[in-house]
Amino acid sequence: MRREIPIILTIVFLLVRALFELIGPLYDFQITFPDGTKENLFTSISNAVVYMSVVALFMGVWNLTRNHVGNIRRKRENWPYSIWLLVVLYAYAIIGIVEGMEGKHFEWIYTGVIVPLDSTTFSLLAFFIASAAYRAFRVRSLEAGLMMVVAFIIMMGNTSLGNAIWSQTSWLGGFKGIRDWLMNVPNGAGFRAINLGLFIGAYVTAVRVALGLERRYLGVD
Repeated sequence: MRREIPIILTIVFLLVRALFELIGPLYDFQITFPDGTKENLFTSISNAVVYMSVVALFMGVWNLTRNHVGNIRRKRENWPYSIWLLVVLYAYAIIGIVEGMEGKHFEWIYTGVIVPLDSTTFSLLAFFIASAAYRAFRVRSLEAGLMMVVAFIIMMGNTSLGNAIWSQTSWLGGFKGIRDWLMNVPNGAGFRAINLGLFIGAYVTAVRVALGLERRYLGVD
């Protein structure tokens, strides 16, 4: 029963969700709370998913805390970083709970610490990306040459130097005009094809879960 109960619950909630997706826009099912307020039943079910996500967040925080407390107790490699992680995690969480998301200190930590650190990390990644692009764009075939040309046009279209070399008001809109066309037409078509494949894959997976054929989320092949 340890495997059958999760499968039954998954199938039931999947069918209920699918049913409300079909009839939710057609009928307005209202539920009344003890305080007298009313809400659409479909909205309440959607909110339940948010609440479950919050529970999953707390479980993740608990698991993270347990792992790093274990690192500190056993003094594993880089264990001082575990202390720093836990201090920052809980200090920022307490400040957010006390002051709220619009609190002075909460906002200062975000804009004065997190945002600069985020920008610094991405600036360091730029060197790695540049070296990886150099290795990937070695012109050894027609496809690699085409990728190199497209990458150069996109890069020039995103910089002021490209606009200075080939103005946006000139023929074909300059580098920026060609970049927009490449992003909207070939790139957009590729993304639509990928999204279509993702949708079909998600639909097939949902059907397999509903029929009890997909059990890998239970740790069973």
